[in-house]
Amino acid sequence: MNALGWGLLLTVLLAGWALLDGAVQGGVPLVRPLGGRDDSRRRVVLAAVAPFLLLGEVWLVAAAGVLLAAFGHVEAVLWAAGYPVVVALLVAWVVRDAALWLRSRLTAPRWRQGWDVTAQAASLALPAAFGALAGVAWVRLSVVGAQADGGSGAAQALALGVPVVTAGLAVATARVHGGLVVAARAPGTTAQAAVRPVRRALVPAAALATLGALGALAVAALGTASALVAAVLLVAAAGVALAARFDLDRGVHRSGVVRAAGPVLAVVPVAATAAVAGPATLALAASPAVLHGLTWPVLGAFAAVLVAQAVSWRVLVRPLGPRTAVFL
Repeated sequence: MNALGWGLLLTVLLAGWALLDGAVQGGVPLVRPLGGRDDSRRRVVLAAVAPFLLLGEVWLVAAAGVLLAAFGHVEAVLWAAGYPVVVALLVAWVVRDAALWLRSRLTAPRWRQGWDVTAQAASLALPAAFGALAGVAWVRLSVVGAQADGGSGAAQALALGVPVVTAGLAVATARVHGGLVVAARAPGTTAQAAVRPVRRALVPAAALATLGALGALAVAALGTASALVAAVLLVAAAGVALAARFDLDRGVHRSGVVRAAGPVLAVVPVAATAAVAGPATLALAASPAVLHGLTWPVLGAFAAVLVAQAVSWRVLVRPLGPRTAVFL
């Protein structure tokens, strides 16, 4: 498998994580607003997104492995340029998972409420850190990165502004995706209540996607032509978000636009980043001999992961009911 194949594999793995874990990132912040002080309602919201926690993290670990093995130079660039963001991402990830697993170990209300607040904060920090790291990749893995080091005013402005926009976009899109998952899987009034935060998040998501498209155009103007693809993807995502906002009254189950909005918005930060940073990433790939030697072991492991994910999906991801096992 050549560098392009490895780049596509990395993109697929990151998109899978954004799609699956994004449901948790967007759903957990709804635990307190939707559940209030009723712990049973809080656990319903958690149960709606809990299976995605188990399924999603496998993809991020696999993506990190591919990044280190096939694109070690890219990892070094991102680590050097975005060290605080990488650390924030790892800390948020660990704290979010610890809070979710520990919150039900004791029945004391303060114990559970404290961990719920912690999980909510970490679930907001996690997509923000990932989005900011994507913005760092936009800048550092393109011509803009080289110009920023040289002191170009436009490039320096992009280096500061793009990560902020992509961080906000990742948070907003996760909020939409997670809210729609809760609305689709939770029963009764909880599902109806989950639509309200989705309605509030769709317009900011569209606005941030539009700002991201403008940033992509600026990157393209400074020499990275592939950023034009990212601009088109982000404009299309903004259109999907607005269409879903106006079609939301039809209901999550009745509107195809609304059902598609969550997955589309969840993966668009990854797709846009792949478009902007893809050429530079491929240029920094490991040698063909190294890539060839890794191909079959990695593809075999990837096939095994897909089988395990498919089995887990059939077992875990079902409509919530009285007999659903709740482990968070």
